[in-house]
Amino acid sequence: MMELELLQSVPTTRRVSLVMTVLNEAAGVAGVLGTLAAQTRRPDEVIVVDGGSTDGTIELISRAAERNSTIRLIKAPGVNIARGRNIGITAAGGDVIVLTDAGCRLEPRWVQRIVAPFEGDPTADFVAGVYKIDPHDLLEAVVGLATMPGALEPVDPSTFNPSCRSMAFTKRLWERAGGFPEWLYTAEDTLFDYKVRRMKVNWHFAGNAVVYWRPRATLAAVYRQFRGYALGNGHIGEGLRDTLYHLRNLAVMVGLVFGGFFHGLLWLMAVVVFGYFHVHCHHRKSRRISAKLNTWRAYPLSLLVHWLVLLAGVDGQLRALCRRHCERRRYREKLNGYLEGVA
Repeated sequence: MMELELLQSVPTTRRVSLVMTVLNEAAGVAGVLGTLAAQTRRPDEVIVVDGGSTDGTIELISRAAERNSTIRLIKAPGVNIARGRNIGITAAGGDVIVLTDAGCRLEPRWVQRIVAPFEGDPTADFVAGVYKIDPHDLLEAVVGLATMPGALEPVDPSTFNPSCRSMAFTKRLWERAGGFPEWLYTAEDTLFDYKVRRMKVNWHFAGNAVVYWRPRATLAAVYRQFRGYALGNGHIGEGLRDTLYHLRNLAVMVGLVFGGFFHGLLWLMAVVVFGYFHVHCHHRKSRRISAKLNTWRAYPLSLLVHWLVLLAGVDGQLRALCRRHCERRRYREKLNGYLEGVA
């Protein structure tokens, strides 16, 4: 593995700590550390928090740390992502925290560009970087274009909430926000973004700070990913209206299918309902994806991905709704407690 090195001299005024969490991601860690080696502005330290890997991830990071004293491994078996990030940030010595994920490929000037707003504006609190897809085949390309913000159209900086693939903030802001919400296993960065925006901090958008991210490689993995996202969003009370909309459409279609056994015309109506809500509504985007990838096969594959993501979202939201109902007090207290004092 390449060691981190400074390829060109960049004036710096802030101490920067890069933090990421890992769990059984040996290949992903090797990749992200490799692209860190090509950065025009390196972090002053790299803290990797491992949640209990058994695939050689720990050994790989340990060898990298032996060669480079700026890399530090923290073993924290059993922690979730939010807890792992909080552990890493607590241990960080920098006043600027930069976050990314294992498995990402960092553009060579990513660190320099995502840190630049802090260098130029002493009052800067938060910087949203961006990410682009790094697909290895047609399915991954379609998944990325169909689901990732900014893949087909530029994001709106005024409303874009970044994931921790490409994000930076001051350690002071993280302390004021109370860290990442450790009671969430997914959507922890969504709630952190939401809280930070409500705090009305000095927020910057770095549209040129790019991280490349590889979408899931199988349909089953896509389903699990978006079910997890929906589960986390459901826990914080986001996305329920969309879920009810989709549930209504699915219920109407299923009802018409069963009704068709008694009156054949209802089967035709079921086809019409499916065609409108599950083909027509996604037709334009699927055509754009097909045109961008220059293959007709992307069109049906895009529709399939949309249907899969829709079902995964309904699945995750219903699971979250059941948990919130069974543990109403816990989730209400956790959410209200995290957002407490935010204007």
